[in-house]
Amino acid sequence: MPNVWSRKSVTDNSKPRELFLNPGDFAFGDQNTRIRTILGSCVAVTFWHPEMKMGAMCHYMLPSRLPESDSPMNGRYGDEVIEFITERFQVQGFLPSLLQVKIFGGSNMSPGLANPDIQSIGVKNIEIAARILKEKGFQILNADVGHCQHRTIIFDIQNGQVWVRRGPSMCEMKCVFKPEEGCPHLQGILNCNGAEASPSI
Repeated sequence: MPNVWSRKSVTDNSKPRELFLNPGDFAFGDQNTRIRTILGSCVAVTFWHPEMKMGAMCHYMLPSRLPESDSPMNGRYGDEVIEFITERFQVQGFLPSLLQVKIFGGSNMSPGLANPDIQSIGVKNIEIAARILKEKGFQILNADVGHCQHRTIIFDIQNGQVWVRRGPSMCEMKCVFKPEEGCPHLQGILNCNGAEASPSI
């Protein structure tokens, strides 16, 4: 799992790092770091400290695993990796309230097979992030979630911006995720239009 967190990296003036996250990966970085990934039903969460120019991003596949599991933390599960990143920031003395977070992904990649009475994995992934982040006291600054398309995102820790490029839509609906119908934590901050690309958010 990529990890570039260190005190040395805060003042390191070397050339910018480019990291790519596969599903289940997470990474920490300083102002010389850009982190990139590609999402479908998976969700990525970016964390950014605007004063220290330090941040992190995770790419998880599922909201959680069976409660009886006592295995070590696994970045494939949203609840576990968000908890881990929160603890790492707190060890560095960064309170959640000082960090800005953004949520991406959670698409329905099989819209034709969807059961309207059952939440998709994408929606469950969105909701676990929104709920835990709110409970921990993070500022959810923005969210680009839902719909039926892939997303490529690039997180620049130098300025906290995240660039989003959306692939072709697999459904006709403008937005398949409605926060007012199940995720009040995202009300007022959701961005899930049908555009193919967007500027940084």
